[in-house]
Amino acid sequence: MKIQEVCSQCHVTKKAIYYYEKQQLLHVYKNHNGYREFSDEDIQRLNEIMLYRSWSISIADIRYLLDLDIDKKKEYLQQIYKQRQKELSYQQESLKQLYHFIESDNTDDSFSLDDICQIMSDNIPQPFFDMFYEHFLPYLHIHIRTQKQQNAYDRIIDFWDHFHIKIPWTYRFLMWISKTNQKQLKQVWHDVNVYKNQLMNQEDAYESIKQMVIKNYELQQKWWYRILSYPNRQMKIRLRDSGYYDILIPAMCELSDEYHQYYQQLMDFNQRVCQELHLYYDSKFRLIKK
Repeated sequence: MKIQEVCSQCHVTKKAIYYYEKQQLLHVYKNHNGYREFSDEDIQRLNEIMLYRSWSISIADIRYLLDLDIDKKKEYLQQIYKQRQKELSYQQESLKQLYHFIESDNTDDSFSLDDICQIMSDNIPQPFFDMFYEHFLPYLHIHIRTQKQQNAYDRIIDFWDHFHIKIPWTYRFLMWISKTNQKQLKQVWHDVNVYKNQLMNQEDAYESIKQMVIKNYELQQKWWYRILSYPNRQMKIRLRDSGYYDILIPAMCELSDEYHQYYQQLMDFNQRVCQELHLYYDSKFRLIKK
C-alpha cells in the first residue's frame, strides 16, 4: 500500500509518518524508485503508534513498547498509568496547598519541594540528578507536621548542601558501550522499575523480587553485564562513603512515612530473598554465593 492510501485509511498525515520513521518507530520498505510500500504489519504498527500517541505516551516509551510482547506491554502500560495517577495526586495536593495559602496566608508548616530540588540540582552532576530526583520525588509531596520531620528535613538539606561526587570514567564508558547493548540495558532498568512498583502494589511481590535477584546473579556471570554493572557498583561505594545510606536514607525515612514503608519492605524482601538463595552482597555490592 502506498503512503497516500495509508494516510487516508489511518487518518494520519505524511509528516507524521516521516516523523515516526525519523524517530525509529516505523521501518517501511522503499522500492527501487524510492517509494514507500506499506505492509499489513507496517499499518498495524502505525495504528499502534497512533493509539499510544492519543494517550500522550512519550516517543521513548513508545519505542520501547513496540518491541514487547503483549504481556510485557500491559505491564509497562500499567507502570505509566500508576505514574500518572501519582502525578494527578500531586496536582491535587498542590491545589490544596494553594487553597490553604489563600485562606490562611501562612505556609510555614509546608514542606518546600523547591528547596530540596534546588539543593540537589546545584550539587549533583547530571545525569545523577535525574536519577535521585525521580527516586525521591514520589515521597516528597508532604507537609511537615512534627519537629522530628523538621529535623529530618534539615539533615537532608545539609546533606545535599555538602554532597559532592565525581562522575567516574567508567560511567562514561558505560554510556558508550550501551549504544551496542541498548536492549539489554533497557530490559535491566525496566525490570528494576517493575521490581520497585511490585513492592507496594502486588501480593506476589516476594516471588517476583526473588526471580529478579536470581536473574541479577545469573547476569553477573556474563562479561557484558559485569562491565555494565561495574560503574553502578562503583557509584554505590562512593555513595556509601559519602553518608548516603547512613545520613540521607534514615532522614528520608523520618521525613516520609510512605518512603519509610517502601524502604523497609525493600530491605525485608532483599534479606529474605538472599537468605533463601544463600546469597549476600559483599563490600563492593556484588552478589556472592555463601
